[in-house]
Amino acid sequence: PHGMAMERIDDLAKLAPRIIDLSADFRLRDAAAYPRWYEREHPHPEWLSKFVYGIPELHREEIRATSYATGAGCNATVTILGLKPLYERGLVERSVVEVKVGSSEGGNSPSLASHHPERSGAVRSFAPVGHRHQAEMQQELGFHGTPEIHFSATAIELVRGILLTAHCFLKERVGVRDLWDIYRDAYGSEPFMRLVRDRRGVYRYPEPKILAGSNFCDIGFEVDPDSNRVVIIAAIDNLVKGAAGNAVQAMNVMCGFDERAGLKFTGLHPV
Repeated sequence: PHGMAMERIDDLAKLAPRIIDLSADFRLRDAAAYPRWYEREHPHPEWLSKFVYGIPELHREEIRATSYATGAGCNATVTILGLKPLYERGLVERSVVEVKVGSSEGGNSPSLASHHPERSGAVRSFAPVGHRHQAEMQQELGFHGTPEIHFSATAIELVRGILLTAHCFLKERVGVRDLWDIYRDAYGSEPFMRLVRDRRGVYRYPEPKILAGSNFCDIGFEVDPDSNRVVIIAAIDNLVKGAAGNAVQAMNVMCGFDERAGLKFTGLHPV
């Protein structure tokens, strides 16, 4: 749970030579960000620089060299992976991002919002502004200064999965072929990244349903022919690539194992 590891990190570090913490306690490098986003001071800011933000697609070599890595927020994971190739190249002026999420994102503690009669059939905007995962997005996409990202989250009738729709307004126009080149260059050799943009069929773009149980992140895109806007669509299983699966992947990298070990399951679809 958030807030536990930051209090006990000195003791935990004595128990194991390597630590991967799935909470948010060491995700942010700036201690001053914790009062704003998590409403508390960090009790051990000296540890923040020791932890590597644990998305291997971003920080593989740093994870390989460290003994301490963090998990990443599920919404942050899908957003960062979806937008990184554009922000890394300095193409984005601003982004308007919305994610649709399943009920498992809310954790395992029951509440009125998660009670079936209230949840069933609902499309609920629960974080139109101020979602704390936005801090991770700004940190990890800040290749050319603090990125302008406007983020909202909506809960839908889905148990597991996240669908990202990001409207990226670019500094210059690009074509579909350019986007293929940009994303292939960024992710062509990545074992868990796939590009999905088909002209026909049910699943023309990324779809959380077919990713349930897998560690894949699927990314698709379209270009607005009338403006400098591109739409990036991405999907993950929030319980796997957005949580435990990403942690296993980071552990594999940290320990020198095959990065895909324990993560080769292709998913539960069509269940």
